[in-house]
Amino acid sequence: MPSSFENMLEQAIALHRRGDVLAAIPLYRAALAEQPAHGEANHNLGLLLAQQGQDALSVPLFQAALKSEPGIGQYWLSYAAALLATGHPREAQMVLSRGQQRGLAGPAVDALLQKAQAARPASEADLLIEQGTAHVMQGRMQDAIAAYRDAVAAAPDHAEAHFRLGSLLSETGHIADGFAHYMRRAALVHGERRGQRDGPPPAHRTKHDREQAAYLAEKLGLDPAAVTMPFHLEDGARLPGPAVDPANNTPELVQAWQDSHPQLVVIDSFLTPPALDKLRRYCAGSTIWHRNYDAGYIGATPEDGLACPLMAQIAEEISSTFPQIIGAHRFRYLGAFKYDSTLSTGTNIHADNSAVNVNLYIAPDEANLDSESGGMDIWDVRAPAGEEMRRYNGDEALARDFLERSGAQMTRIPHRANRAIIFKSDLFHKTSDCRFREGYLNKRINVSLLFGDRTTG
Repeated sequence: MPSSFENMLEQAIALHRRGDVLAAIPLYRAALAEQPAHGEANHNLGLLLAQQGQDALSVPLFQAALKSEPGIGQYWLSYAAALLATGHPREAQMVLSRGQQRGLAGPAVDALLQKAQAARPASEADLLIEQGTAHVMQGRMQDAIAAYRDAVAAAPDHAEAHFRLGSLLSETGHIADGFAHYMRRAALVHGERRGQRDGPPPAHRTKHDREQAAYLAEKLGLDPAAVTMPFHLEDGARLPGPAVDPANNTPELVQAWQDSHPQLVVIDSFLTPPALDKLRRYCAGSTIWHRNYDAGYIGATPEDGLACPLMAQIAEEISSTFPQIIGAHRFRYLGAFKYDSTLSTGTNIHADNSAVNVNLYIAPDEANLDSESGGMDIWDVRAPAGEEMRRYNGDEALARDFLERSGAQMTRIPHRANRAIIFKSDLFHKTSDCRFREGYLNKRINVSLLFGDRTTG
């Protein structure tokens, strides 16, 4: 039997389609009272409120929809449009820029960007950023880099200029240089905001920040009861020796990559011991975890402080250590994800719009309570391209139905400390069921690095 939530949502959608706004709104609100993070319910209610001129009330609803289902392109557009309508063109432009980083494209995106840019005061740096973006859209990457460099020179504390330059440099083979600009952006944004966030944090975020505050208080002599922790980065310097263990590049590994179906290889002892130890310390002590996910985990991105020199070294050495696997694919992006030991359910079934994915686990083995799980489930089916991929990424039930109809077979790779899984990014995959011990240093952490573009792989 359908749940009360499903009944309310279906009725709300039916009334919405018939144009009965006054009847649909309370049903959407009632549905959200049962499932506050539901993407479609938040988005649809936001649309109705925006249509009634209540743009300010629609903004948090569109934001919640996007957080819940970032794979749905319309949610990015609706959130950006609402920000623009409420007088926040800079924030709207940043939302669209991050959406473009994750594959958002099309005339609607271009139109909103133009509106956002037109609504902002045109400083010299803003005009140079606009010029650089135009170069990117036309494929003139070196001209774009030059424009972004000029923007940084004109306004050294312009966070968006550093973000754009860092992104483009790192994607065009200049990882260390690009990461330095990502880190400058992180210091400008989070050093100024000092931990401020929009809206009340979810339970797993509150728990993490409390545990990290206690960890840093003991380490740095800070007050653990402080309302916010200072922006802090642990030592993330490059190592004098290798970070990725070169002994792993063997003929057997290359042959396994070429012969496997689904195409993947598992590498244990991926990082050298000094690199693993330093990366663990960096992830524990650095206040870089600014992304919240409703499934009970949090994330860190390069622009929030994950782009330390050690991470640049790891990204560079992955390409140089495994040339037969990575090939000509350049580094594209990375993220780190930290899971609560009891509140997390893990990522949904999804695929990535890149060529090769390197997924690395760094939590200690003794933290994992189930040695046969805790890692990744990978199916032997590739996701369709374009908008279809985004639809499947945003709808777990739809993805499972597609896999069942395709006769897909799942491979489960258990969690191991310092284990890396390298696989074709467009294969459907998700976090395996996981049970980890309580305690701040026992949290499951994986780092995911993407290389190349799907169209080139």
